[in-house]
Amino acid sequence: MKLHRLVLSNYRGISHREIEFPDQGVVVVCGANESGKSSMIEALDLLLESKDRSTKKEVKQVKPANADAGSEVTAEISTGPYRFVYRKRFHKRPETELTIVAPRREQLTGDEAHDRVRAMLAETVDTELWHAQRVLQAASTVAVDLSGCDALSRALDVAAGDDAALSGSEPLLIERIDAEYARYFTATGRPTGEWSAAIAGLADAEAAVAECAAAVAEVDERVRRHAELTREAAELSQQHRNAGPRLAAAQEAADQIAALTNQAREAKLIAAAAAATSAASTAAHAERLSLVAEIGTRATTIAVLQVEAEQAADEQKEAAAAAEICDTAVEEAVRVLSAAQARAESARRALDQIVDREEADRLGARLARIDANHRERDRVCAELSGVTVTEQVMCRIDEAAAAADRSAGQLASVSAAVEFTAAVDIELVVGGQRVSLPAGESWSITAAGPGEVVVPGVLTARISQGPAAQEIQAKQVAAQQELTAALTAGAITSVAEARAADQRRRELQNKRDQLTATLDGLCGDEQVDQLRARLAQLQASQPAEPNLFATDAAAARVELQAAEAARTAAQTECETRRRTAATAGRRLAETSTKAAVLQQRHTAQRAELDAARNRLAQARASVSDADLAVKANADLRARETAERRVAELDEAFAAMAPDAVAAELTLAGDLAESLRQSHDDALNALREISIELSVFGSEGRKGKLDAAETEREHAASRHARVGRRARAAQLLRSVMARHRDSTRLRYVQPYRAELHRLGRPVFGHTFEVDIGSDLKIRSRTLDGTTVPYESLSGGAKEQLGILARFAGAALVAKEDTVPVVVDDALGFTDPERLAKMGEVFDTVGAHGQVIVLTCSPDRYDGVTNAHRIDLHA
Repeated sequence: MKLHRLVLSNYRGISHREIEFPDQGVVVVCGANESGKSSMIEALDLLLESKDRSTKKEVKQVKPANADAGSEVTAEISTGPYRFVYRKRFHKRPETELTIVAPRREQLTGDEAHDRVRAMLAETVDTELWHAQRVLQAASTVAVDLSGCDALSRALDVAAGDDAALSGSEPLLIERIDAEYARYFTATGRPTGEWSAAIAGLADAEAAVAECAAAVAEVDERVRRHAELTREAAELSQQHRNAGPRLAAAQEAADQIAALTNQAREAKLIAAAAAATSAASTAAHAERLSLVAEIGTRATTIAVLQVEAEQAADEQKEAAAAAEICDTAVEEAVRVLSAAQARAESARRALDQIVDREEADRLGARLARIDANHRERDRVCAELSGVTVTEQVMCRIDEAAAAADRSAGQLASVSAAVEFTAAVDIELVVGGQRVSLPAGESWSITAAGPGEVVVPGVLTARISQGPAAQEIQAKQVAAQQELTAALTAGAITSVAEARAADQRRRELQNKRDQLTATLDGLCGDEQVDQLRARLAQLQASQPAEPNLFATDAAAARVELQAAEAARTAAQTECETRRRTAATAGRRLAETSTKAAVLQQRHTAQRAELDAARNRLAQARASVSDADLAVKANADLRARETAERRVAELDEAFAAMAPDAVAAELTLAGDLAESLRQSHDDALNALREISIELSVFGSEGRKGKLDAAETEREHAASRHARVGRRARAAQLLRSVMARHRDSTRLRYVQPYRAELHRLGRPVFGHTFEVDIGSDLKIRSRTLDGTTVPYESLSGGAKEQLGILARFAGAALVAKEDTVPVVVDDALGFTDPERLAKMGEVFDTVGAHGQVIVLTCSPDRYDGVTNAHRIDLHA
């Protein structure tokens, strides 16, 4: 199969594209990303495989988004004896056209054309090989599977030397075996068809037997359960009658404990009331005694507080006198400190003004130097601007003068010297100049150029130059013209003047640079305007009195140090006196606070003593101290009597073991209730089972079980019969597959040898691969190191995938060849291997079609014989 021409119209983003492919060789189709390179292969597949009216997703996706038009694909293909032009339009007004050019011309349309193309391709093209011989972007590193390619299998049979006589019916036999196998098994070996139905029928029959047997067993289980429930109900009824006396005895004991509990509760209420009354009378008596004691204690406390308050008042007076003395000392120290601070400030201001005056003097001198340097630099710059000989002009003059000197020297070396010796007095005319030459004298000239010597009335001698001299003469003239032009550009007349002007320019530039450096040093990081502003500020801050600066800075600093020392001493003394005054103030505050607190406590204690005496008088007026004591004793004895009654009842209650009685009552009640509930449950279950048995009796479950067992025997017989045929087909297919795999192993070696032949120029002479029976590469060996295919780098996988397809293309027969399509591969390959892969492309392209689609055509520069097609050209 060969692709000669491909035309796309309104296909995805492609409005129109037509590409013609040579019959053999490498074709590199290059274009940018999303320019529709991969769409070309997709379009060819849709053309060959999908009908024009197809609604598959793959067909819908290629409709252009920017035009209301149908996608059209046209291809010119030759395969076997056929050559045809095939066109389809999808989506809008679908159409199919086929023109067969060879072996005889035919024209077909519609489904008839589609079916004819499919028939021609099925007859002449191994479609598995056509799809396998593609290196696509999405699967460029996946191991290629060529095991299903019949064309390659035939070629490998021949290459392996398989010369056994074939009848031609072997593929048909395998197909019939596969067809027979397919009656019973799927492609993955699962039962299907008649064998699956037999298995399912046997399983269903066994399930039906199991279901019927379970139904019969269910009836037996209900009968057994009915007998058990009858016996259980009788036993539970007898047990419930036996539990009655135990429950009555436990209830009687519980009633006795309840009566005793009521008596104990009443006794506790009486004891609690007696305890409350006794506590109240005892508390009243204790409060009376406490009040009497409190009055005595407060009288003693008041006497002590009176003495302490008088002592605190005396201490307060002494502290007030000391604080007043300290405050006077602080005021004096503050006055001395203020005078010292004023003296120090005055001395500091005087020193600052003297320093500012000195800085203004230095700044003024600095600005004067800056102005002088500015004027000098301006003068130098003005003089420098008047020099017309720049560095470029001087370089031009030097080059022109050197060229003129070289050409003059060369001209002098090739020019002839002509000497004239007069035999008699004669007169010569040379270039318009007359020369008188007496007899016996000589005169010579150098023939630097063509010239003419005339002896009037006698002869005319012409001097001409040779080609070399003429060429040098032309160079000399051109050099002189260039020198003249350079001197004119510099507004000077000679080279010496130019050199003098250039020397002066260099001197002025050096001086300008020196002045600029001096100005930079004088200004530093500051601008001249900033310096002038600072000077004006310093001058404005100077005092108007000229005699203020009678002292110098050293004397001012001495005065400032003395004033600072006096201020520091005064400040230290002031701080000392303030701390002393603060201590005296704190002492005064403490003594004042203490005196006030003691006075308040004395007053409060006096008021509380009077209040206590009033409360005692009121209490005694109500009940005397003796009556209160008698009542407290009587209430205490009543409390003790009530508590003894409560203890007696508690002992009697504990002797009856109330917890055990309660537990026994609970157990007896629970047992009776449990037996009653169990008896009722047994009777209910017995009634339900009786109803179920009456229903089961009408269903005929035993007859159904017999019918299901008969059906199972029929299903088992059919399962065994079909199973024998299925296992026989499976055995026959496995034997044929084993023999086919052994055959494949024979032709793995020719394929491996071809892959070695193509791969060793790329990977080196130690390159080897291990090939499986499915013709997939399992590992690669280089320099004795074997690496599994899946562990190789992306670049190596990509290269091996292309070489595997090239090996298949090289082995198949000429009539079975299909184009090898490489879609934007070798992106992981280094430049050295790219060049080697290019040589392999050339080798394979010499015998078939190789179509390369890429956005990086420079990857394939190593393919020397490639035919290149630019999609944007």
